Amino acid sequence: MSGIILIDEADAITNSSDKKKIAELIKQLSDANSPFKIVVVGVAKTGEELTAGHPSVERCLKEVSLQRMTDDDLKKIILNGMNKLSLRPDDVVVNKIVDISAGYPHFTHLVCLKCAESAIINGNKHITKETLKSALNEAVKDSEGALQRMLESTLRVLSKPQEYKFLLLTASYCNTPEFRSSELRDKLKEKFNLDVNSTSLSRRLTKLTDGRKLTILEKPARGCFKFSDPRMPSFLKMALNSDDIEI
Repeated sequence: MSGIILIDEADAITNSSDKKKIAELIKQLSDANSPFKIVVVGVAKTGEELTAGHPSVERCLKEVSLQRMTDDDLKKIILNGMNKLSLRPDDVVVNKIVDISAGYPHFTHLVCLKCAESAIINGNKHITKETLKSALNEAVKDSEGALQRMLESTLRVLSKPQEYKFLLLTASYCNTPEFRSSELRDKLKEKFNLDVNSTSLSRRLTKLTDGRKLTILEKPARGCFKFSDPRMPSFLKMALNSDDIEI
């Protein structure tokens, strides 16, 4: 029997045994030379992450890596959608949504939806910074639970969570996959006019990588840090928007 089944947001499957069951099904279909195909979609570095490292399924997979969308393409999504609803977003709003999205159209759609809902409910066709700020609060509520839980569980165990909020929000503006404490220190000064001792900053960053469970930051090399989930910077810009002086 020919056909196709799409498994979206496979990265949200937390149980590795469930991932292995999907991988085993893929292997069985491949071994039987079945015309039935399975498409697994998710945020991951490799297909192996979405199949829990199943030992013999790799040869059955064809990986397709999708790059993040460009800023111009994200702007088209925003403006085309707003235009269809006769809504007029300020330029600063459009630029802020693009910045938050960081190449992920999911966040573009989510924030624009909440902006549109707010404008329509209030009978206002003009999307301002105030509209956006309210929309971001609603967007956080509808965001993926895994991102919310990771941030909440991280801040819950810290003695000075507000300090770490500034640190994490600033890290979300380091527009590279990996960053060093010196880069973050410069960003803190540039964005919030905060001077932080380099030793103290490195200690705080390292603390965010501690723990046996998945942590909000990883330390791929000495003195180098990265977010364990590449979507986290976008979520942080939404969740901590009240601390963001640019909005």
